[in-house]
Amino acid sequence: MNGRRTIAGAIERFVHAHAARLAGVVTIAVLAFLWLPIGVLVFMSFADGGVLSFPPDQLTLRWYRVFLENEAARGAIVTTLTISVPSTILTVTLATMTAYAVDRYGFRGRGILQLLSTLPIVVPLVVTGVALVLFVDGTLGLPDYLSVVLAHVIRTIPFATLVILPTFVRFDRRLEEASKDLGADELATFRQVTLPNVFPGVVAGGLLAFTLSFNEFVYTYFVKGSGDPTLPVYIWNQIRYNVTPEVNVISVVFLVVAVTLVLVAVSLTRVELLTER
Repeated sequence: MNGRRTIAGAIERFVHAHAARLAGVVTIAVLAFLWLPIGVLVFMSFADGGVLSFPPDQLTLRWYRVFLENEAARGAIVTTLTISVPSTILTVTLATMTAYAVDRYGFRGRGILQLLSTLPIVVPLVVTGVALVLFVDGTLGLPDYLSVVLAHVIRTIPFATLVILPTFVRFDRRLEEASKDLGADELATFRQVTLPNVFPGVVAGGLLAFTLSFNEFVYTYFVKGSGDPTLPVYIWNQIRYNVTPEVNVISVVFLVVAVTLVLVAVSLTRVELLTER
């Protein structure tokens, strides 16, 4: 027993003495685990040889030119945008309405509404994909385009709601009361007072929703028919049938778009407020 206490005491003293150094080492290891593969992917986008030959014998911009001249890849980008833009608009509209209702009104089912609006985050993507195929294609019989847009809205609305809701939570309602005291009705107050004040959060939620929709693969792969592929589906087809460094170039494009939009979204809203209320 005394031996165990001695060992435990020694470990505790070691941790106290070297806690900061250990935390730094763990942090560096986690960041390397997350970003080193991405760094290799970016580096390999300049490889002149095969996609799997690392390190490359020679660096070149040839595959970036190939990507820019690839009509199929450009068409996939256009297809992705024609899906992501309307799905983002629908997502922001529904998420704003949901956040406003959850924050401002007490009604039966309020907790259930908040739960259902965020539940798709924890449901496995494959499970939701199968459900969408059975419901959207089998039951509703919607066209492929509408099916994909609906799938993207289901995918993105939980994240947009979690970003937009804190902007309503921290909004000073006394401004609305002052507007109503001056004679403005509910709609005018929302349009002229509430919406301008929560607009940065709405934009941040929209940017995050667009990023997720632009990169969405699983739902699209399940519900999309034989039409023009989106860019993630195009990458998947390239990996399956024709692996070239162009795939790395397309992945870099995805990375730049995603990181840029997420950074803008973070700059427009305070991330720590997502855990409040």
